[in-house]
Amino acid sequence: MPGLSPRGNNAPDATPSGEETPLDVAAHREGGRPSPDGRDAAGGRGPASAEFKVSFSEAIGGPRGIVDSSLPTIAFVALNSAAGLTSGIIGAVVVGVAIFILRMVRGEPKQQAFSGLLAVGVAGYVASRTGRGKDYFLVSILRNAGAVVVGVASLAVRRPLAGYVMAGLDQRYSDWRNHRDTLRAANWATGVWIIVYFLRFAVQGVLYLADRDGWLAAANLALGLPLFGLAVLATLAIVRRMAPAARFEPPPEQRPTEPVPAEAAVRKPLDD
Repeated sequence: MPGLSPRGNNAPDATPSGEETPLDVAAHREGGRPSPDGRDAAGGRGPASAEFKVSFSEAIGGPRGIVDSSLPTIAFVALNSAAGLTSGIIGAVVVGVAIFILRMVRGEPKQQAFSGLLAVGVAGYVASRTGRGKDYFLVSILRNAGAVVVGVASLAVRRPLAGYVMAGLDQRYSDWRNHRDTLRAANWATGVWIIVYFLRFAVQGVLYLADRDGWLAAANLALGLPLFGLAVLATLAIVRRMAPAARFEPPPEQRPTEPVPAEAAVRKPLDD
């Protein structure tokens, strides 16, 4: 593994006052990212704020995100208690489909709704095969366990998964494994997500083994989007604190081009 340098090439020891830092949302939407001096990929002046800032509400998709992720589980628990397992599964799937269709009609992002619908379908299928309501949450419990194993393994082989996410969001982190600051930030950020998934697995696993279906549903909701939002904020805080993107040079293809001096642009007379 190449030697780790503490910061990017020719980078200052500290982020200058007022310097904009990582992961600019607007630039991502436009297909470009700002360079450390505030210029965009085309060499022009970028957005006024190049720092990726997100509130807790934005991290979980706002109130709409909470509602969309909670309704299928609430429908399952209510109908399972009142009319039986089959009704609970059908109700959860119907609600999931309705949310997906509503997003399509409104032209809203459908990825979250589609992922939720897929999860509901798989969970409902497992519960229908076993005939036990608590098995509706079994897939989620196993998924959390798998995420913990993968996260710990990535730390063990010095390939923390958060580093790849950092590089995917901002190309200034593309060389993250060769810098001490970015590697350390990736390790800590990955650790945050390991804790999140372990907490979900441990709490829901205990309730699953204790046959506490009602509490299991409550834990599924409480440890879902709210905990996810907190983990997103913690991750961004770690990266901004330990390895702000402004310390690192952008990739060559995104560096602003220097204007050609007028005298250099004068053509030499052609020889006779």
